[in-house]
Amino acid sequence: MTVYIDEEKIFRLIDERKPKGIVVNAPGGLIRQTRGIIDRIETTYGIPCFLLGDSCFGICDTVDDEVEKLEADMALHIGHNAVVQDIGKYTHLIDAIDDVKFESVIDRSVPLLKRYKRLGLATFSQHLHELKPAKERYEAAGFDVRLGRENNLLFQSQTFGCDFSTIYSMAKDVDALCYLGESEFHAVGVALSSGKPTYVLDPYLEEVRDMQQEAEIRRKRSILSVYKALDANVFGVITGLKEGQKMLPRTNWITKRLEMNGRKVVQLTMRDVTPDRLAPYRDIEAFVQTACPRISVDGFNFEKPVLSIPEADALVRLMEGREIGEYLQRPKWIELTVGLIPRLD
Repeated sequence: MTVYIDEEKIFRLIDERKPKGIVVNAPGGLIRQTRGIIDRIETTYGIPCFLLGDSCFGICDTVDDEVEKLEADMALHIGHNAVVQDIGKYTHLIDAIDDVKFESVIDRSVPLLKRYKRLGLATFSQHLHELKPAKERYEAAGFDVRLGRENNLLFQSQTFGCDFSTIYSMAKDVDALCYLGESEFHAVGVALSSGKPTYVLDPYLEEVRDMQQEAEIRRKRSILSVYKALDANVFGVITGLKEGQKMLPRTNWITKRLEMNGRKVVQLTMRDVTPDRLAPYRDIEAFVQTACPRISVDGFNFEKPVLSIPEADALVRLMEGREIGEYLQRPKWIELTVGLIPRLD
């Protein structure tokens, strides 16, 4: 079982654009292979390459700013693909494909899933090529199988950690969802967003894992954080400084809404939102961060409430006399919904 990085695309881009310097970022699991590619680039072209040592969690971790700081003119973002191929001024997405097969774990899952008639399939970029064979195998076992519709960002049935729009669109038409890959992180998000039973199909351990309990733990923890934040009078509202996480309009809307409801707001900015970075702000009773929603939903154990955008939506609903609702059941966790509703005076 091997992950193949699209080196052909990398060298084609270099031949076409003739960069004077390249910035490279990749998730931790692909660093070793990425270093090998960097060695080949430098040997073949004599171009300096800078491998970023910061975290790389998705295409929101693009690095156009770093390209300019390092006087380079190209960035290669390894391992997070999408319908769009270029992001910003310098960044090119480079695909990575995992050659692991799902036949065995699918066969193992069939008896467990027999209670459902209609199945939906989902996965992340490294397993997209396995969706069609998986669909055919489940159909041969007697299931009605659906794939999510491609949109302007995501391929068919692809999900990001905060974007479940391809799955959300088909959730009403299926009884359960199967997530191809070992990532419980992605599958829990799908379960919370869709409200449907969701199973991880792990091809490495050949295990089928029910994500309903994990999703329910996070849902309850999220609701508790929202209600704790309701008692706060002083809020820190955090704008993320990573390029794909600078949600300033959302920050401004949340700040205004909190102030309209009688709360004091301190605006903060951070690249990484962690307990250590929040600890010095002792007078702040609760935080809202608009960077990455997963930081709040299933990230660190914070001492004080640290709400994401959908959780901030729920908080404003409560402040203004509305029902909290199933606020995590939405296609994208980086989009506001309460902002479309006028304040109740």
